[in-house]
Amino acid sequence: MCSKCSNKAKRWWSLGISVGICVIAIALGVSWPFIIEKEVEKQFVFTPGTQLYDNWLNPPIDTLLELYLWNWTNTEDYRSDNYKPHLEQLGPYTFREKKERVDLKWDDDEDTLTFYQRRTWHFEPEMSKGDLENDMVVTINPILLTIGFMIQDSPYQDFIDSILNLNPQFVDNPFYNVRVKDILFDGYDDVLLANLIKLLEENEGLAGLFELPPFDKFGWFYGRNESETYDGNFTIARGTSNFQDLGILKLWNAVNQTEFYRDECGAVHGTTGELWPPFQDRMLSNVTVFSSDICSAMTLEYDGGSRVHGIAGLKWKGNERVFNNGNNYTETECQCTAPKEQCPVLKAGAMDVSRCKMGAPATVSYPHFYLADESYLAEVEGLEPEEEEHKFIMVLEPHTGIPLQVKAQLQVNLDVKEYGLTLLKDIPEVMLPVLWFRQTAQLNEELASDLKLLLILPNIGIYVAVGIGILGIACLAMYSYYSLKVWK
Repeated sequence: MCSKCSNKAKRWWSLGISVGICVIAIALGVSWPFIIEKEVEKQFVFTPGTQLYDNWLNPPIDTLLELYLWNWTNTEDYRSDNYKPHLEQLGPYTFREKKERVDLKWDDDEDTLTFYQRRTWHFEPEMSKGDLENDMVVTINPILLTIGFMIQDSPYQDFIDSILNLNPQFVDNPFYNVRVKDILFDGYDDVLLANLIKLLEENEGLAGLFELPPFDKFGWFYGRNESETYDGNFTIARGTSNFQDLGILKLWNAVNQTEFYRDECGAVHGTTGELWPPFQDRMLSNVTVFSSDICSAMTLEYDGGSRVHGIAGLKWKGNERVFNNGNNYTETECQCTAPKEQCPVLKAGAMDVSRCKMGAPATVSYPHFYLADESYLAEVEGLEPEEEEHKFIMVLEPHTGIPLQVKAQLQVNLDVKEYGLTLLKDIPEVMLPVLWFRQTAQLNEELASDLKLLLILPNIGIYVAVGIGILGIACLAMYSYYSLKVWK
């Protein structure tokens, strides 16, 4: 303040500077969130060379796949009265998963990117409970069951049944007893499968009954390790024109509607789970993840907040609607694959994926039939569903859309019936669990530190605005004091 100015001028200068400082503080406080939002949008440009793109192309997050198998321990008594399969859980057999995106095709006109993904699994014995080489598992013969399911009520049913009965070298009982490594990734040399392929090649009339298996062995994950094509190809939005479209799935295998389910259940939508639009706090109701394993999308329910490495996130969970089949929620009626007038066929809690899994009578549910109809549990022994242990959860950081934690877990079941085959005579009619998996991924501490730095930027601006505001208020107080006491 100039010493030669009059007291009146001093008052005006002091007032102007004080008010100016307060205005700057208010303007900064109001505009800073919008400035940061625009900067976040710039950081989320999905182009080669950006950190977002590089992290998506080769994810730096550790992902683990835990596999559990159900061992059928009392198969020798299956023809006895009041019989129930007794199941013993084996595992987890833990594998470290690496995911890479390959064969990328950019479409600038549509603002999309099409790609395949290659997943590689390495066994982690120190994180596992059991031995791949020596552990044995007993379960229903899935090839025999699939044959029965496919030919039921067909004119070839008696013909196929007679072939199986006259050739006991193909299969002599309805059960598998194989090593864990073979039933998982290595594959099992199945004589029945080999002869089925040969039979289809020699008899064109049977081609319409069976979908020719692409493999000469059977294993739940056989042919998937390091495969670039197994999961199909995905077309996602890049979000260049609208960042809220970032990562949204547009096509799967070049279609936006699959042939496996009717209406909304067959729609290709949601995301693949790794790339999400920022500012998820604007959509607290639900999020949708498309899974190629079930050829459909899963909508998860908002489940409050959660913290991972000190970072606040929003959590979503799988609820009872995901596998309801229209039993309680009309929007899930399209999960039923039978003619509409026959639906629902399955009780709530297990979703038919037979069309998605090459005709096998397979269903998916949560592990241990968590949230499923009680009748599924009543048919077998050995399952103990627990919410904290078996629920499907995902945690996202809301401002960036970055996944903080994922625990995706599903169970594969086989709908066991006689299906008109002599070899399956007297087999108990149950929804039989055969395996379940838990896929976990969590942001590591190094990436969490980088994310924390990004997240404090909005607060820095607010703190600076508050500091400037305090300075402005102090100047106004000094102005009042000097005006009343000094510059009279």
